[in-house]
Amino acid sequence: MKRGRLILIAVLVLFCGLAVTWAKDKIPSAKVKVRGLGWIEDRTTRSAIERLWGEKLGPELDTNQIEDAALFIASNLAPKGYQRPTITVKAALVDGSVKKFPVDTTLMNAPPPSLRAKSVYFDVDRGVRSYLKDVTVEGLDTLSKTAAREYFFSEVALVGGKAARAYSPGRVERSADAIESTLRQRGYAEATVKVVETHEDQKTGEVVVKVRVNQGARWDLSSVRLEIEGPDLPELASIKARKGVPWSTFRGQDLAEEIRHAYYKKGYPDVRVKIETNPGPPVDNVRPVEVVAHVHTGMQVGIGQVKFTGQQRTRESVLRRRVQIGPGDPLNPLELDKARYRLGRLGIFNSVDLSYQPPDGPVRDPVFTLSEQKPLETNLMAGYGSYERLRGGVEVIQRNVFGRAHQSRLQLVQSFKSSRVNYTYSVPEIFGESVDGSAKLFGLRREESAFRREEFGSTITLKRNLPFLGADGTVGYTYQSLRNNDPGVSSADPNLRHTRVASIDLSLTHDGRDNPLRPRKGFRWYTQAELAQRQLGGQTDYQRIELGASYHTSWGRGRWIHAGLSHGFITTFGASGGNLIVNKLFFPGGESSIRGYREGEAAPREGFPPKFVGQKTYALLNLELEQALTKDWSVILFTDDLGEATSIRHYPFDTELVTVGLGLRYQTLIGPVRLEYGYNAKKRPEDTKGTLHFSIGVPF
Repeated sequence: MKRGRLILIAVLVLFCGLAVTWAKDKIPSAKVKVRGLGWIEDRTTRSAIERLWGEKLGPELDTNQIEDAALFIASNLAPKGYQRPTITVKAALVDGSVKKFPVDTTLMNAPPPSLRAKSVYFDVDRGVRSYLKDVTVEGLDTLSKTAAREYFFSEVALVGGKAARAYSPGRVERSADAIESTLRQRGYAEATVKVVETHEDQKTGEVVVKVRVNQGARWDLSSVRLEIEGPDLPELASIKARKGVPWSTFRGQDLAEEIRHAYYKKGYPDVRVKIETNPGPPVDNVRPVEVVAHVHTGMQVGIGQVKFTGQQRTRESVLRRRVQIGPGDPLNPLELDKARYRLGRLGIFNSVDLSYQPPDGPVRDPVFTLSEQKPLETNLMAGYGSYERLRGGVEVIQRNVFGRAHQSRLQLVQSFKSSRVNYTYSVPEIFGESVDGSAKLFGLRREESAFRREEFGSTITLKRNLPFLGADGTVGYTYQSLRNNDPGVSSADPNLRHTRVASIDLSLTHDGRDNPLRPRKGFRWYTQAELAQRQLGGQTDYQRIELGASYHTSWGRGRWIHAGLSHGFITTFGASGGNLIVNKLFFPGGESSIRGYREGEAAPREGFPPKFVGQKTYALLNLELEQALTKDWSVILFTDDLGEATSIRHYPFDTELVTVGLGLRYQTLIGPVRLEYGYNAKKRPEDTKGTLHFSIGVPF
């Protein structure tokens, strides 16, 4: 004990000595403070100014640094609509005096020269926020007035409208340029869009803008002619026959890219294409365009040796499996880019760069320069849900195990209701370049509303992308031990408190949403099947199928409709009896199910004391209308419709529950923070009137 105390005292003395030495050696920096932008923004702006100065931030600040900081503050306020801020500087000089002066952001009046300050306070008065009240677009026939205005007003918010419509000259010019770009993509190559008038009320901040559009004639492709310095290719015949489509510079870029790709495949990496347009006189506001593509093929190039550099732990055999190109093959930049993508897909490199040695000549060596990631990474995890409440955990990732690009991942998660441990070992491209493999050990102990769930087992999975379906498919084998201790479930079979299950698992998933954390448009669908058989090594037979889809679309500006449909059912074909272990039954309810109920409590109850009855089939429809309040806040109106049945004989359901509700959401980097109340409009006599949920993440 005494030895331990002596060691602790020695460590503390050493630490204090190092701290004193560090404090003596550290040169104090000049102090900077910003006021007037709000508690959070004051501090973020000060930090940004200090990063702007970088190593130049010493014990003193000069006039140029102070002026640069003030202009930096003004430039950050301008996009938010504050065009005329007042910035007052209070500088404590090194001679002990204090100077207070305004900074003119127009640079008409310079601050006092030759200042040397040890601390500077920037007092900011943002002034009146300028906001776009109305926009008039003249001369536009191709787009509707509503569509044109949407370029200037991206979303409509119920409150905080001035912030959403903040005016700055640059923002309006960008919106006008976006309309011009759209017109040119549609074939109006001579279209111009100009802001011709701007009226601003400096007292109220209201800004009215007039935009004038000159569409010009639409350009239509009449013919394509190729002038080739080098060999012609049969693959170009379809390009030569092309005509009768709207022409734009963007279509010209696509045409040049198509020609280059045709020559790349034949080993002409230096091919150059220049597009020339010869428009004719307009007829009925349509101008025919002859396009001439000048093609210089360059020499045909072959591959010498494929080389790798920068790898330290990765085996070269792993790299060569991903680069399926060898000596003597035509040098095709497209195939080499695909090889670079396959190397990056291994998930063990920070970057993968490609170069050629020598850079020219008939034979060149592709050189892949690799930067490996750290072999070990530790992440902290956190989350919150109305049922499990606070969740926390740790994740440990080991990359490039054995130098073969294998990965191991350990997750330990604890909440108020559950303990979970997962260990996954992944092997990329285990069969060919499209099939990934993984093995997983898992354990779960969770307090459900009806019983205590315990599940332990392992899974072996193969995953492949299926381009013809636009989906990811998996097939796997799972062996697990299932327990349910002290179940409060009426349908629980006392003989099925513990069983072993062996199953074949199949799944298909397609995600076409624009953003999985904040979907605004697109759709997602999935289907998964768990097929358990005693012949696979378990003690029970069942077939558990779940499928679902979600759809997201806009409804006007600042409004969105979200719809979700999910369905699941369980059959026991091949089983000696119809009973099933409670762990595999459905217990609907919760923040991502029917929101008038807590987790698992939408299942019916029977007996005395009442016990939950697990369901063998369910169907759930979720509908939401989201209205933006501000950029980050929105209000939700929703309804959830659940049908369920305790027996497959009553498929798809014999009981219906309906919830309607209201919610508030705040968008964050990890998904929306949700506060929702669901009222049970159609319920059973024993059900609650409704439930309040607080959670993070999209519900479906």
